[in-house]
Amino acid sequence: MTGAPSGFSTVVGHADTIARLRASYARDRLAAAYLLHGDDGIGKRTVAEAWIRLIQCLTPTGPPAEAEACGACASCRHHAANTHPDFLVLEPQEATVITVDQIRDAQAVLPYRPLLASRRVVLVPDASRLNLEAANALLKLLEEPPPHVVCVLIAAQRERLLPTLVSRCQAVRCAPPSEGAVIDHLIRRLGLAPDRARALFIRAQGHIGPAIEAAQIDDDDPLSLDDVGAPSTIAKTVALLDLAARIGKDQQALKTLVAWLSLWLRDVLAWKITRDPGRVLHADRQSDLTWWADRLSIDDVSDLASGLHAVWASRHRNLNPQLVAEVALLHISCRVTHPRRQETA
Repeated sequence: MTGAPSGFSTVVGHADTIARLRASYARDRLAAAYLLHGDDGIGKRTVAEAWIRLIQCLTPTGPPAEAEACGACASCRHHAANTHPDFLVLEPQEATVITVDQIRDAQAVLPYRPLLASRRVVLVPDASRLNLEAANALLKLLEEPPPHVVCVLIAAQRERLLPTLVSRCQAVRCAPPSEGAVIDHLIRRLGLAPDRARALFIRAQGHIGPAIEAAQIDDDDPLSLDDVGAPSTIAKTVALLDLAARIGKDQQALKTLVAWLSLWLRDVLAWKITRDPGRVLHADRQSDLTWWADRLSIDDVSDLASGLHAVWASRHRNLNPQLVAEVALLHISCRVTHPRRQETA
C-alpha cells in the first residue's frame, strides 16, 4: 500500500463485495481468513487494501455498515508510509513462488499481540504463488489461528488453490466493474477523452487494472491491435508477422492480443446476428464488422473463439509468445480471407 490511504469510496465497482465485507465488520464477526477471487486486473487487491485499512483503523468514520478508514490515525499513517507493524504482505521472493520459510517467518510473529491496531493482518496478493509446502504450512496456521489475526488471500482462480485451504477461508467472489463504471473512472479520474477511455476499456477486456496501466503509456499503441480488425491488415501476412515479432517473448503482450481478438470475434458474432450497434463494443467499426460477419459463419466464429480459448487456458505454460501469436493470427487470417462456402437452408 503506497501513497495516501484510500477507502472503499475510491474503489470502482465491487459494491456487492464491499457490502459483504462491511457487514462482517459491522457485526464485529470477522473471519480468520478471507479469499477474494475473480479475474485478474479487476481491482481485487484495491478492495483488499481498503478492507485492511478499515479493520486496522483506530478511528473509523461513518456508521458501521458504511464505515471507512479515517486516513488520519496512526494506523492509517503507517499504511500510507508502508511501515505498519501489524501488517504483513507475503509475495514471491525466490523464483516465482512463496516459500514455506516465508510462512514460518510469519508464524513466528503472528502469535504476539498487535503493536498498534486491534488485529494483525496478513495479505497474500497472489495465493496461487504458494508452493505446496507453503500452502500446507499456511493451512496449519488457519486451522488454529491466533484470535487477533486475519488473513486475506487473493487469487484469480480458487480452483488452483488447495481445496483444504479454500475451505478454511470465507470465499468472496469479485466481479469485474461495469463498462460504465470503468469508462467513467478513466474519464473523470484520469482525464481521458471518452473515445480514448472506451478504446482502453475494450483493449483491457473490461479489466480496470490493465486499462489504467495502458492509460499511463503513450497514446500510440506499439502493437496496433485496433488495426487487426481492418480488412487491409488481417489479409496482409507481412503485417501480421510484424505484429507477432513485436510481441516477441512478452507473455503479457500475448495475453493482451488474445483478449483483444476474443472481444473482436464476440463483436463479429453479435453484429452478424443483430446488426445492432448497441450490442457491440466496437460500434465505430461497423464497416469492418460487416466485412468479417459476411465472410464468417457462426460456426467459423465459434471455432476461432475456441482456438483462442485454448491459447488463453495454456498461457501459463512455457510457450513461445511470438510463435503462438503467429499461429493464431495466420489461422484467423486464412479463415476470414478464404471463407468456406456457407451452406444454405
